[in-house]
Amino acid sequence: MASRELIVAPKVTYGRTAELAPAAWSGPDRDALLIRAASRAGEVRRAVSRAVHDVRYRPPRRKTAKMLVLIPAHNEEDSIGNVLNALLTQTRVPDRIVVMADNCTDKTEAIARRFRGVTVMRTVGNTERKVGALNQGWLRWQAGYDYVAGIDADTILAPDCLQQLETELAVTPRAGGVMARYTFDQRLGASGMARLLIRMQRLEFASWTADALKRNRKTYVLGGQCSLFSNDALRAVADRNQTRGPWDTSTQVEDMQLTGDLKAMKYSANVSTTARAYAGPMLTLRSLWAQRRKWDEGMARLLVRSTVNKWTGTLWRQQLSLLSNGITRIGFAFLLAASLMVHQYVWNWLWAFPPVVAAILNLKLAWRVPNRSTADLVSAVLLVPVEIYLIMRVACATASWANVLSGIKRDGWAQQARAEQGAAGGGAAKILGTILLVAVIVGGAVYGWTHAPLLVQRYILTVGWAGLAIITALQTLMMVLRILRPSRGLRP
Repeated sequence: MASRELIVAPKVTYGRTAELAPAAWSGPDRDALLIRAASRAGEVRRAVSRAVHDVRYRPPRRKTAKMLVLIPAHNEEDSIGNVLNALLTQTRVPDRIVVMADNCTDKTEAIARRFRGVTVMRTVGNTERKVGALNQGWLRWQAGYDYVAGIDADTILAPDCLQQLETELAVTPRAGGVMARYTFDQRLGASGMARLLIRMQRLEFASWTADALKRNRKTYVLGGQCSLFSNDALRAVADRNQTRGPWDTSTQVEDMQLTGDLKAMKYSANVSTTARAYAGPMLTLRSLWAQRRKWDEGMARLLVRSTVNKWTGTLWRQQLSLLSNGITRIGFAFLLAASLMVHQYVWNWLWAFPPVVAAILNLKLAWRVPNRSTADLVSAVLLVPVEIYLIMRVACATASWANVLSGIKRDGWAQQARAEQGAAGGGAAKILGTILLVAVIVGGAVYGWTHAPLLVQRYILTVGWAGLAIITALQTLMMVLRILRPSRGLRP
């Protein structure tokens, strides 16, 4: 009888997990576990690969530049509110706006404190006027800022002015500074004389800006009305000059001196092609004369103490151009009067050509003046207002150079402030004295001329008219070239 095989049941252990026999891992359970592990490993690998890819190919993080605006203000209660409104509504709002209230005796400080987001700083012991206020503000607040804008307390910026300045400065190699294109608001003139003066200043600045734009945007002065600077460049200037601030306190043209320092260190100094600013115009002859005297005298002192280089060469050419314009006007008047007194004058129609060319050039400039009006065009074509304005500029520059060469020192800032406030400064007595002196000189010259020998008279007239003709021909040629020179779409 065959024996039967006994089957023994496996031992079951309670309280802990039983160990499975190797045979239990075979089959569908093992395959499912392997599939889940492989899937999980694939997900981890893809996640790591995606993270590495994002790190390697992520776009560069753009650094947001920080901008500081410095506004030196001395008794500017009539304009500071409009200036701050224009700044706070910019398409690129500054990161900090600082108003340096410099020895104010009016409501400038109180008005500025009403604006949220505006820092008001009182200058301490400042005797250097605008320049000292700028240096104190820069020294106190410049840390941590990439760009610094210096803006006058009577300059109104167009809504996108700061954005355009920052955009241009950011892409400029070795950026130093960039200046807005300046013009004036014709509506600020309350009287006929004020409107005429604004019109002449608009034409003057349009001519100056057009010339700068045609020189590849290079400028010999980053005007203090509204310029944006690289803060690194300002720090470099202060370190080079070993001063507490980048603005030179020893000059009346601190913006011009700063531009010269930047150029000496190979930094850029450009005029913007897009940014617009409306500067505060001079509304009276007294204030215009005081402002131009400060500028001309400051430039003359700068040129006297500086060596001739590419930058000062531009300034010398400007002064020589003004001198030649003065010589032709004064020379023509003198020779015409001298010829008529001795009955030696003969009219030649060639002398009508230069005024016609000048009128065309003025018309071209007036046509490009921002927000031009019919009165701008008429004033340019008539030539009389432009010529009177030019004679005033020549007289101002002559008086400034006379002061510098004779060693006379004036406080141009104080003179301009008194003139703008309408305060009397002994101007009537000086004008009367000047008129009497000129009358004596002219009277003596007329007497000597009319009693001179005929041969001497003819020789002086012949040489004088020939020399004047040569100078006038060269000036006319330069005007023709300016008329024919293309603007390349750049507007002043």
